[in-house]
Amino acid sequence: MWASRTSATSPRSRTPPPWTTYARSPPPSSVASADIDVLIIGAGHAGLGVAARLKERGRHALVVDAKPRIGDTWRERWSSLRLFTPRFMNTLPGLRFPDGADPFPGTEEVADYQERYASERGLDVRMSTRLTRLRREGQGFAAEIGRDLVRARYAVVATGAHQVPRIPAFASKLDAGVLQLHSREYGRAGSLPAGPVLVVGARNSGVEIAAELARTHEVTLAIGSRSTHAPARWRSPTWWRIAQLRNSLSHGWEPPGRWPWPIKPPAGRWIEVDLSRAEREGLLRTVPRAVDAARDAVRFADGRELRPRTVIWATGFRVDDSWIDAPSSDRGVAIGRHRRGPLPGLYVLRVGLLASLYWGGLAVAADIARRR
Repeated sequence: MWASRTSATSPRSRTPPPWTTYARSPPPSSVASADIDVLIIGAGHAGLGVAARLKERGRHALVVDAKPRIGDTWRERWSSLRLFTPRFMNTLPGLRFPDGADPFPGTEEVADYQERYASERGLDVRMSTRLTRLRREGQGFAAEIGRDLVRARYAVVATGAHQVPRIPAFASKLDAGVLQLHSREYGRAGSLPAGPVLVVGARNSGVEIAAELARTHEVTLAIGSRSTHAPARWRSPTWWRIAQLRNSLSHGWEPPGRWPWPIKPPAGRWIEVDLSRAEREGLLRTVPRAVDAARDAVRFADGRELRPRTVIWATGFRVDDSWIDAPSSDRGVAIGRHRRGPLPGLYVLRVGLLASLYWGGLAVAADIARRR
């Protein structure tokens, strides 16, 4: 689904391509105090798509992101990860997603595409720029960025949902001799020490990582609840095109800013890897939910214990909206209809596949463009 790391702790290192001259990692001080039209927080697919569409409509948007380089969020995922959606569905306005041998791109390709898109579309993107507070001020918003204060008429939060790793509290009971990584930190099988591996969590990331590690390690997968397996046809670009056409016929030629197509997995979950087959072939074994730990052992709901050399917590993420002064809950700032936030002029693009974030971004840009 995603990916791109060669070590467990740092993105792969390589020379940036020539198009990265847009605003390559300027220091935070490069964002001078100013009044702007639209402030977009997050230089991913959603944020870049909104900025480009607004530019087409004569509106200026400043995009800020804490990462050093556009696409680093993708470069920091594991090396073998690929998107669920085919290339044509990940195209942003005005620049076709490049073709490739595999119809489903890897995350390095997505990262490079985002970087090239920002350059070729001439977007105002400031990297290495961490926004520490966003608050309501008059009819607009005030954003604190380092020592600078930027005022904007509209604010778009496009930081995504994969922000802060969610790890069970009992993980702290494990000895230092047990290597612990969150799925976000996992890079490749060769970066792990020899010995048994426990993967906790059986959603997309957990199952895919477990299946990959089973080729080189003894792997146990702790499952809290079984998720629905994706049909094999989901790996066919033709099926996705048919789904896209069906959606267009049902909703008009401008798809809504939601994930609607005739694919709505139970509770929004699906798994591509055939877990049952992996179990039958003895590639890995499964155990119930992990419930506790002590020293070098993890205990499961059925009372069994395992002494792993490595534990990978594929236990998801939580949203951190503490920097936004707006009504929120444990799931972050509330998102209303058409992705509007709880405050007028605030928009939130958070969850979904790249394609759904793309259409949601177009809806946000259209809504802002109608306002003056």
